[in-house]
Amino acid sequence: MSKYTNLLCEEIRESIESYIIEHELKPSDHLPSERELAELFGANRLTVRAALKMLRNEHIIVTEHGKGNFIAQPKIVEDTTYFLSFSEGWKADGYTPTNKVIFFQIIEAPISVARHLELSLGEKVYKLMRIRYLNGSPIAFETSYIPHKYCPGLESYDFATESLYDTLMHAYHLKLLGHRENISITHLTKQEGLYLNAKENDPAYRIKGVTYNSEKVIEYCITLNCADRYILTSNLYAVSPEAGLITHR
Repeated sequence: MSKYTNLLCEEIRESIESYIIEHELKPSDHLPSERELAELFGANRLTVRAALKMLRNEHIIVTEHGKGNFIAQPKIVEDTTYFLSFSEGWKADGYTPTNKVIFFQIIEAPISVARHLELSLGEKVYKLMRIRYLNGSPIAFETSYIPHKYCPGLESYDFATESLYDTLMHAYHLKLLGHRENISITHLTKQEGLYLNAKENDPAYRIKGVTYNSEKVIEYCITLNCADRYILTSNLYAVSPEAGLITHR
């Protein structure tokens, strides 16, 4: 595709997006057909088709075979600027969070887990695997590793209904000061897709993070979020060279 064709497709994509906004189309509303859009914007159908593919890749629209294009359901937006528990953060945003425990046992830490938790190879850790739901829909598949020596007896808690972070802080007096994470793109396995009501090989965010206090790492967590229904956002800050202060950008 030539540079000119790319620019034209982008222009039509923006025109369709403007049409959606101006006509206040809501999720599940029907978009005009390719032919109607081509006539509306004075473009050929191949260009409109390419523009619609861009919008589909951005999950602004969805296509139903034999029915046409529809406005997609809005993505769930998570602000990663602040350190909050899953339940606390999503409740504050008006969602109803729930959990399903898939696996919860004590295991010997493999080398990658031991490295992230700053433990010796083979030390005992809790492995907690949960599906996270918002308003009844699966949003994340999460695997947490917590050193056994910091919280013996943790297996007596039901983390389908109880908060892991609240339990660590209040039952074991572990002060959680921060969370550091790395985000990459991956593709779901068949089993992960089943957990998240998605398909094998669907794109997903893989978020690997550690939760810590002033002395040690308390948790190593791997989270999978479907890329077509989830947005990560954060605030950017700049350092003022004159005052040496951090200011909001």
